[in-house]
Amino acid sequence: MHSDQDPSLSGGALALPRASSAADAVQELPNSSTDALQGQRDEAPASAWGEVLEELRKLLNRQQMETWFRTALLRSAGPEGVVVVVQNSFTSNWLRSAPYITALEAAVRSVFGAPWPVQIVVDPELALRARCVAPSGIAPAGAVTSGAGSASARPAAPVPSSAPTAGRAATRDSRAPTEAGLLWSSDVTLNPHYRFDGFVVGPCNRFAYAAAVGVSESPGRSYNPLFLHGSVGLGKTHLLQSLCYSLLERSPETRILYLSCETFINHFISALENGDLQKFRNKYRNVDVLVVDDIHLLANKERTQEEFFHTFNTLYNASKQIVLSSDSPPKEIPTLQDRLVSRFKWGLVTEIEKPCYETRMAILKRKSRERGKELPDSVAQLVAEHVDSNIRELEGAVNRLLGYASLNSLDVTPDLARHVLRDVFLSPKGQPSMDDILRLVTSHFQIKVTELQSRRRTKAIAHPRQIAMFLARSITRHSLEEIGGFFGGRDHTTVLYAVEQIEKQTKADNRFRALIQGLLGQLRR
Repeated sequence: MHSDQDPSLSGGALALPRASSAADAVQELPNSSTDALQGQRDEAPASAWGEVLEELRKLLNRQQMETWFRTALLRSAGPEGVVVVVQNSFTSNWLRSAPYITALEAAVRSVFGAPWPVQIVVDPELALRARCVAPSGIAPAGAVTSGAGSASARPAAPVPSSAPTAGRAATRDSRAPTEAGLLWSSDVTLNPHYRFDGFVVGPCNRFAYAAAVGVSESPGRSYNPLFLHGSVGLGKTHLLQSLCYSLLERSPETRILYLSCETFINHFISALENGDLQKFRNKYRNVDVLVVDDIHLLANKERTQEEFFHTFNTLYNASKQIVLSSDSPPKEIPTLQDRLVSRFKWGLVTEIEKPCYETRMAILKRKSRERGKELPDSVAQLVAEHVDSNIRELEGAVNRLLGYASLNSLDVTPDLARHVLRDVFLSPKGQPSMDDILRLVTSHFQIKVTELQSRRRTKAIAHPRQIAMFLARSITRHSLEEIGGFFGGRDHTTVLYAVEQIEKQTKADNRFRALIQGLLGQLRR
């Protein structure tokens, strides 16, 4: 893509006076600790970075720009190299690959008038400043401009329309760089569609919904901490964001820090490397509400668990609200310290389960209405019968069906649904997947997938786990290491031992052999 446009960059696109000024702006600022000069030092890289982004827009499409450069930031630029900061290693790996590194080098050559080398570095703390500066029209994640013609930006979070604008703009807290709403350190932007009134309540999630509403009404008092757990795509994120919206509507000055556990880990590692632990602690412990998604990622990270333990205690003792979400309950998170498990259970631990048939019907009706055309009952019933795993798949089915019908000017009928969603309705009965095995074993032995993947070794859990490993080894092409990965990251020797134990039992026990053959038969149907 960029190869067709590079020649134009090396020709008339080079504006030497502009390039020279950009280089000078970055290089010639003297060192100073004063606020005024520090502000100039911040503005110069932002200005130069804005020019680089303008050149990149000529080489990359809008989606590429939004995906990979939305929170990138220029740290420094000079003949020795241009240092671009990103927030995580995933982004840095992409930017180091073609076509991005080639496009960056071309843009730098055009702006600075010289082929300066480009270096991509990961710095979670510095990259967060990209949320506060919107260079040359790139709106950083979560930032909104404070007024027409202004380059300043505020943290995104919703601040609800009912809250007074003047009051929000004036509200400041000297403890950290923030205004009312989500702190700049938050790594999410609240989705305006994720509100309590848009959440479909059913038997599977009623208790979790009521708990989230209760927390929003009296944070730090009702349920602290609130711990939501459940499989992917069941509505945990919807409830977390609804809770944040509700808190801000009731009290716009509420200081909310909402981030993923991965970000907490990355920030802690960065603080250790840079000797900024006190700054790290000030940021995380001076908030009114701390919301951490995917807290199960603390597994196997002893030092980070230690830090989170003290952060938790500080907030809890100050009656600040803590909200956590996870794929599994606290006691089933591998290697999680007992004292953290205990604290996570101090408040309320509640599970969001898979939606029942009636709830799936209600979700399909709601999602299709939001798309402008409600599904007929016959179609909704058909989809609800076949799509039963999670809400995201239900929403995806609605989008595919209504999109296809609209593009082809067709009525939404059961026959059309069978055609458009045939890959869902007519699941090929080829080689069974690990999901098929897990579903069969958990259904037969009346246990949960999280129990199979946990470290529990009671006979009621360990024996079904061994059977599942044996079935996976017998009927799939997964290696021993891959099978172990499906069961909480166990190594290949554990899987091999399980297979050997089940083989011995099938030879010695006729009834058990019949059970195994029956399970294999169900998987092969």
